Amino acid sequence: MKTGKTANVEPPVPNTDKPEARDAMGRPVTSRKSEVRLGREVQARIGQQLRAMYDAVVNQGVPQHIADLVRRLSEQDDGLA
Repeated sequence: MKTGKTANVEPPVPNTDKPEARDAMGRPVTSRKSEVRLGREVQARIGQQLRAMYDAVVNQGVPQHIADLVRRLSEQDDGLA
């Protein structure tokens, strides 16, 4: 769905660790790939989607056999102290 707005992506951050060389077109050449950062709105939307996906998993609770195992291990730790 296009709205006529520009993408919500921040421009790459140049590598400032070393002096920059230039290619035949005069553009800076870096030794590492360009970084593309997502804008805050995109990051927030991804976070919302991830929370929605994992809420169902979190709400399932702990299976009884795992809860029993944790209880037994905790009892063993209490006996060692």
